Amino acid sequence: MEQPAVCVIVPVYNAEATLPRCVESVLSQQVRGGLRLILVDDGSPDNCGAICDSYARQDPRVTVIHQEDRGVSGARNSGLDAASGDYIVFLDSDDALLPGALQTALDAQTADPDALVIWNYTTEEKDAVPVAYTTRSVPQSSLARLYLDCLIAMPWNKLYRGDLARLIKFDVSYTLGEDLQFVLDYIALLGRKQPDFHYAVLESALTFYDCSRTGTLSTRYHEDYCDIWPRHFEKLNAACAAAACPESDLMPLHRAELRVMAEGIADILRRDPADAESRRDKARTALANSWLRSLLRTMTQQKCYSPWLLPCRTNSLRLIWTLSEAARTESPLFGKLDWAGYYLLLGRYRRS
Repeated sequence: MEQPAVCVIVPVYNAEATLPRCVESVLSQQVRGGLRLILVDDGSPDNCGAICDSYARQDPRVTVIHQEDRGVSGARNSGLDAASGDYIVFLDSDDALLPGALQTALDAQTADPDALVIWNYTTEEKDAVPVAYTTRSVPQSSLARLYLDCLIAMPWNKLYRGDLARLIKFDVSYTLGEDLQFVLDYIALLGRKQPDFHYAVLESALTFYDCSRTGTLSTRYHEDYCDIWPRHFEKLNAACAAAACPESDLMPLHRAELRVMAEGIADILRRDPADAESRRDKARTALANSWLRSLLRTMTQQKCYSPWLLPCRTNSLRLIWTLSEAARTESPLFGKLDWAGYYLLLGRYRRS
């Protein structure tokens, strides 16, 4: 098969209700240079496999891979192994591309060959209107800011160079945050091949992200949450250091990281299946994590305030729990505890 301009990889599992919308959003794209769609049926227990095969019979641009359940990372890796295309785009089977998305991304790449093209997304299906071609150039040093703006952590809002993307894999050992690992690996590889690259951010939303589904990773309890995220954040912070991100971006990044860890510790106390004392022991172990202690020292040196700073620094499980419950229930108590912590530090720390 002649190499197309872009290859779209879709991992498919238990998504028969949304799969037609996803596939049709891809096949309706008008792409100069050609399009290929790879559907990876990852042992889906519903009718997804038959739906995939039906599209392949109707359209020669569709390739279907059937495999035993290897998880979303294993499915994407199988898609990468089979992919051909100057560029690669990932899409989840419950999401969709907006009209004109792929050609808009390719046009942005053609206009700015040295850029990594990334784009915004919408969670409103009614926003599915033709996209506009408007970009802003962002330097490598804005990596932390792009992460905070929710543009880095996911794999499906980027145009990957096919020759580079096929050199790396999603890490199947992770059950959480593996997308961020892949993106950081790709950025590192791109930086070695093209040290002066920058980001071209399309202001329009090119992807519809369906956040209406239930039972997603974000709603499940992960027993190894507080083991996994320090490794992800360590890699992210190293990438931000290599990109020379300014402290004005690193401080809010550190606040975001600390909140993720504190909420994870509170979730151990809230949802871990062990008995109460074992939950507390597990939470104390998470608080003692060497990466977390290093983060707390860094924030103290920066005078970077967070409502989670003192509770984590003093290993107060009760206060971490109370703050988390107040945040979860949107209680005014969260604001009171936030300012109490700030004044306990004599107002000498920076809140923003």
